[in-house]
Amino acid sequence: MTAATVRCAHDYGLLRDSCPGCDAEQERPHQADPVRVIPSWTHRPYRRCRRCALRPSHPIHQ
Repeated sequence: MTAATVRCAHDYGLLRDSCPGCDAEQERPHQADPVRVIPSWTHRPYRRCRRCALRPSHPIHQ
């Protein structure tokens, strides 16, 4: 059984694919949309914003 890939708001694999929409979101303040992500290279869960892939505590989130 394989783990489901968490998708960003632009339908790319969060923390796996390069997403031009997420890159643009990292430049504009927005509300955090936190989601739990488990990268295959660490197997440790992280909380990331689905809109920009940054941590929810990052200052860009209002």
